[in-house]
Amino acid sequence: MPKLYPLAPLALCMCCCAALATDVINQDKRPYSIKVQGEGKLSISNHTVSAGGSLYGLCGYAFCTFEIPGHKVAANKNGRLTIRGGKFVK
Repeated sequence: MPKLYPLAPLALCMCCCAALATDVINQDKRPYSIKVQGEGKLSISNHTVSAGGSLYGLCGYAFCTFEIPGHKVAANKNGRLTIRGGKFVK
């Protein structure tokens, strides 16, 4: 059992890094196209979340803006956004 202890910090680091990005959960029954813009317009990407689906790790910057048709919201990198009723809910 003592042979596993050196691997514990590595496992902990991997778990922490995975949690530092914004997640989007779609609770609606329709898919959405999401435009994600990194802080200061450093990067712009487009993603599609399916009806009832989720996307993980969309923002690795300190903060990002997320936009779906008709609604825009800002979130930090460890945030979680939910789409409900055609709008983002933090």
